[in-house]
Amino acid sequence: MHVPPFPALLAVAIGVLLLLRLVGGSMPWGQLTIAVGPDGRPMRPRVKWHLWTICRGEPPTMSAALGFISIALGCLAFFIVGPELAEAVTHPVARWLEYSMMFTLATSFTVVPVGVIVLVRSGLDLAARRCSMVGLVVGMRRDVGLFGRTYRVAVQAGDRVMTKKLWAEAFRINRSTFDRLRPGDKITIEYSPHLRYVFNLVFPEPLKKAAG
Repeated sequence: MHVPPFPALLAVAIGVLLLLRLVGGSMPWGQLTIAVGPDGRPMRPRVKWHLWTICRGEPPTMSAALGFISIALGCLAFFIVGPELAEAVTHPVARWLEYSMMFTLATSFTVVPVGVIVLVRSGLDLAARRCSMVGLVVGMRRDVGLFGRTYRVAVQAGDRVMTKKLWAEAFRINRSTFDRLRPGDKITIEYSPHLRYVFNLVFPEPLKKAAG
């Protein structure tokens, strides 16, 4: 007798939700603020905001844990549904049950490799040395994501006199840090090399004095 694969469906659903939490999923109509150049015109930085890049800006330890859990849930769903679906070839079952098993199996084939990618990238960040950058805040973006608001800042290495052809680097930050920054601020940022998680951000001197 075939049992409906509800445990497997629940496992892959949780795995998908965990991976979606790492994606963030910001909507494309966020509020964008850019810096003004030395000539008084907007700088219009060249930056990729990575609104739907998985685990970018997330803590490496948390990303590794969620990636491992997603892999475990995907494998669990596979071992629950796989034998049932193979048996359904010789012993036909209800059409809806067959479709649900096929959907669960296909989803597990997606959850597991994505979880492996997340786990590998997180492990590389945990083993690597932190990177640092001194640069200019050339853009700030506030978006509405799948799990709340997200805040990003675009930092261009160097200062205002550097060429405008350089690409700026986008980092996800928390709201308190976002509220304290302004386009044109020169900051020092310490981050992980793969996930671009911000460990530390040194504010410009006027803000540091005001905070003191």
